[in-house]
Amino acid sequence: MGKYIVSLKDVVKKYKGTVAVNQVNLQLERGKIYGLVGKNGAGKTSMMRMIAGLSIPTKGSIKVNAGRVGTLIEAPGLNGNMSAKENLKFYRMLYQTGKNENSEEELLRLVGLDNVGKKKVKDFSLGMRQRLGIAVALLGKPDFVMLDEPVNGLDPVGVVEIRNLIKKLNQEKKITFLVSSHNLPELFQTATDFIIMDKGSIKKEITQEELEEKHKESLEEYFLEVIQGEGREAE
Repeated sequence: MGKYIVSLKDVVKKYKGTVAVNQVNLQLERGKIYGLVGKNGAGKTSMMRMIAGLSIPTKGSIKVNAGRVGTLIEAPGLNGNMSAKENLKFYRMLYQTGKNENSEEELLRLVGLDNVGKKKVKDFSLGMRQRLGIAVALLGKPDFVMLDEPVNGLDPVGVVEIRNLIKKLNQEKKITFLVSSHNLPELFQTATDFIIMDKGSIKKEITQEELEEKHKESLEEYFLEVIQGEGREAE
C-alpha cells in the first residue's frame, strides 16, 4: 500500500485572495500519530479540510492512500434531536458502512458514552459532543483519522481517556492519526511526530524524540522559537 498514507505537493489554498495554505509539501507515514501545531489562522484546519476532500486546493495536488478516512473537523455535525446511538446509525447509512463494522454500542463504549441512553444530543455538554464526533470519525474502521481539537471541552479525565483511545487505536488497529490541538502538553504525550505551521506554511517537522532533546523551558517556547525563525539548526 506504500509507505505514505497522505502526500501533499505544492498545495495552495486561497480564500478571496487571502492565502490560507501556502506551497505545502508534506508526506505522512503510515502508523504514526501526527500532532499539528500552530496559532489560530496558521492554516491547520484549511489543510485538514483539503485532505478530507471537504475543500479543493487552489493549486497543487493531494493524494490519500487510505481505505477509509475518518474526520472530526471543526464542530461535529450532529442532529440535536437524536440520541448518540441514533446519530451513529444515521451516519452509518450516510457513509454506507457495513454491518460487520464497529457497532454503535462498541463505538459509544470506546469514547465513554455508553451510559447516555436515549438522552438527546442537544442536551449534551460540549465534551460529550466531542466524544460523539470522534465516534462518528471511527465509523467504518478507517485506517486514517483526522481530529481537529478533539479534546476541546473535555475535563482532565476525559482528556486522558481520549489520549489513551488514540494511542490504543494507533497501536492495536494501526490507525494513522493527524491531530491538531492547542493543548501542547497533552499533544506531546500523544503524538509520535509534530508538524509546526504558521501563516499557511510548514515551518518544521520533528519527531517526539527530537522534540524531547530540543525543548528546554517549555513546549510553547520551543514552538514559538520555530515560528519566529529562531529554532532552526545552526549551520
